[in-house]
Amino acid sequence: MTELNSQPNNSALPAPASAVRTLGGTLKLLLAPHWAWAATALLALLTGAAMSLSMPLMFRWLIDSGFLQGKHPEGLNQAFGWILLLVVVLALASASRFYLVTSLGERVSADLRDRVYKHLLKQRPEFFETLKVGEVLSRLTADTTLIQTLVGSSLSFALRHSLTTVGGLVMLVATSPMLSGAVLALVILVMIPVVILARRVRKYSRASQDKLADSSALAQEVLNQITTVQAFNQEQREANRFEESSHRMYATAKRRIRNRAGLLFVAIGLAFSGLVSVLWMGARAVAEGSMSGGELAQFVMYAAFVGGGFAALSEVLGEFQRAAGAAERLVELLNLNVVVPDGGVKAPRAQGGYRIQFNHVEFAYPSSPTKAVLKGFDLTIERGETVAVVGPSGAGKSTLFNLLLRWYDTTGGTILIDGVPLRDMDIHDWRGHCAYVAQEPVIFSGTLGDNVRYGNPNADELAVQTALRDAAATAFVQRLPEGLNTSVGEKGVRLSGGERQRVSIARAVLRDAGLLLLDEATASLDAESERLVQEAIDRSRQGRTTLVIAHRLATVMAADRIVVMNEGRIVETGTHRELVALGGLYAKLASLQFIDGQADTNWLNSNSATTPHAQG
Repeated sequence: MTELNSQPNNSALPAPASAVRTLGGTLKLLLAPHWAWAATALLALLTGAAMSLSMPLMFRWLIDSGFLQGKHPEGLNQAFGWILLLVVVLALASASRFYLVTSLGERVSADLRDRVYKHLLKQRPEFFETLKVGEVLSRLTADTTLIQTLVGSSLSFALRHSLTTVGGLVMLVATSPMLSGAVLALVILVMIPVVILARRVRKYSRASQDKLADSSALAQEVLNQITTVQAFNQEQREANRFEESSHRMYATAKRRIRNRAGLLFVAIGLAFSGLVSVLWMGARAVAEGSMSGGELAQFVMYAAFVGGGFAALSEVLGEFQRAAGAAERLVELLNLNVVVPDGGVKAPRAQGGYRIQFNHVEFAYPSSPTKAVLKGFDLTIERGETVAVVGPSGAGKSTLFNLLLRWYDTTGGTILIDGVPLRDMDIHDWRGHCAYVAQEPVIFSGTLGDNVRYGNPNADELAVQTALRDAAATAFVQRLPEGLNTSVGEKGVRLSGGERQRVSIARAVLRDAGLLLLDEATASLDAESERLVQEAIDRSRQGRTTLVIAHRLATVMAADRIVVMNEGRIVETGTHRELVALGGLYAKLASLQFIDGQADTNWLNSNSATTPHAQG
């Protein structure tokens, strides 16, 4: 038997129907890649169940043959030898079943987490506009753990007790049909309330998991913004909010626990009360001579198997209901599909950058479909050109990046890359030709070197050092005790804002892409670092198309062209000097960046004379 396959099945999970059908379909697909492992575990389980069901037969033989009364002492050792052999086989089968089933549970849980995580990574940003990240993480961890518990423990437990219960019932009928009729009536009496209560347990299990997800989402949101919470002295308020959420979760859990307790009471109480009644009937049969002592002992043991089996199944049924709720939530998540349609056309090779055309582009975000962000937008960016986009907040500047990176698709018009419609391109191939620096620097936990190499993991040391130099980051990296091997902490908390931004720029430079997208790339830098990074950007934009979004107009003066946007449209375009002389929106934005608007205009005009485009 080979090791468990680490690759999850790629078949589509079932759409949510009833929770039980959803759970069954999910388990079938998750277990399919590991059928050999599951079959071996089932064989061990069947062997163990067969050994357990053989025990009462051995004891009947001992009693009825007179071994225990000393009538045949020569066969006593042989009889107990056979019983010892059954015990050894039972122990080996049980140990094998435990190892195989527990390993299978871990593997299936890992496959399910991988499937959900890969699904999440493919989703557009709009997927997370309605789902809180904390809720998603709860489904990814807590719900998959319930599935793991089911496969790695509860399922085996249920199958084992189902086999011994069914086998016990068959042997009860073979031993005494009359007493078996009483046991079967008891089974029907027990199952009716068990099924009713089990449905209620499933409902409250789903509600309990939803409340847990709400608490997780709340905690993550607050802890991610802990400095803001503390700055406004809102610790107690947030603690109260979480406490209220925890109380709601506890109240729901109590209702679930109450129903599970009722389920156990009904199952165990009715089962063993009936068993006592059956024993009374059997004792009378032995006294009347219609049943031997060995038969009664055999019947009692099988009745104990049946009664214990039903009690155990009623308990594990609650775990099945919780897992059914978890499977329903996970399948719900997997059926929320907001992926980018993949065109499949390979992106053209960048020859000194790309020629980009926005032709009559219309766009509105899915969360606000009636609010147009871009309205008949037309813009052509030539190969190797650096274009700066400026304008007031909400003008639609960042939306251009969202569309170029295909986080969203246009609702009207087309975007062409070297004449090829962007929608027709292979999404991963196209993004491989783009480098992006966000306004808020994104740093992952790990080392500084891991973050710089994030877009180009195979870059050699020389390329990394060149990227750091171009991003004006060499000096601060050399001051760190372990250099590129320094751990930066979660979200880069061990770095300053300016250092995080320079690491982001170095990451983009190292990618060496044909399209460079800079969204306020120098926003977090001091004046000296901004000057150095601006020089680095001027160097790095050579041989590629560069699109820059900026509010600080001093950072865009060297652009080949400046595009001014307002309310989703282009209202002005030209060089810095031309736009200042025009006296329109750009000139107004420039003047607002200084106290003395006239002095600002003079300063900008005097500085624009140093730019090559102003000279032209």
